[in-house]
Amino acid sequence: MPAKMKIRSAYATLPSAERKVADFILENSERATRMVINEIAEAAGVSVPSVTRLARKLGYSGFLDFRVALASGTANMETRKNTDILPEDSEDTVIEKACSASINALEDTYKALNKQALISLAHAVETADRIFLCGNASSALLAEDIMGQLHTLGLEAVVITDPTAMGVYKRRFKKGDVFIGISRTGRNKVLNDALKAAKQNGAICAFLCNYINAPAAQIADFFFCTSRLDDFKTIMGRETNITMISLLNLLIILVARSVKQKQEAQASAKK
Repeated sequence: MPAKMKIRSAYATLPSAERKVADFILENSERATRMVINEIAEAAGVSVPSVTRLARKLGYSGFLDFRVALASGTANMETRKNTDILPEDSEDTVIEKACSASINALEDTYKALNKQALISLAHAVETADRIFLCGNASSALLAEDIMGQLHTLGLEAVVITDPTAMGVYKRRFKKGDVFIGISRTGRNKVLNDALKAAKQNGAICAFLCNYINAPAAQIADFFFCTSRLDDFKTIMGRETNITMISLLNLLIILVARSVKQKQEAQASAKK
């Protein structure tokens, strides 16, 4: 996963000092790749240990490892257009920047994607007794769309969006089930409790989220972090779920392909 994507995905959960480091690096990423740890700490107005803690929280062994990853990502970003949407931009420019931002977010999500994990999840979904899709707000709408596609493939899928229903189903998850949680923040307590219950009862668990250090990352069998689009949040009041939609569509494509291959094999065997 690109270093800047890791920073953005963890940003909301960072303490004040580490957030100052994150702010400086996000605003001065190219410059930061040429700075030593003391210089970054001074520029951000924090202590050196705060810089180290941020690097380790993002999964790096230390500052040098983090700086190398940041430099690699910055080099790749040089060919990208500036996608910040400004108040003075024309509508044509907004369209261009929004499309560019969406493409960049999808590219970042692809780079961070564990393809083998997604393939394994697709196999689990295709052979599951029941598939539970859980989320609330706009994630609930996404879950319902995926449920419809799974029904079209002949699979048994259930959407759980109501907190009371999640509480009831906590006692009904079992081995052979697949639980898929969908959440932008990954910090909905009811959803996380349902995830824990599903895991404890033997279900295969997957979780999609915009934040790399969400609690579900330590619980789910398959955890997928999708890239956020901050400009869209500034305008719409929330992040877009375009990357989640794309990732779930990839899952459906893999499942549909497997279902079709089995159907063709069965039809061929009957001839």
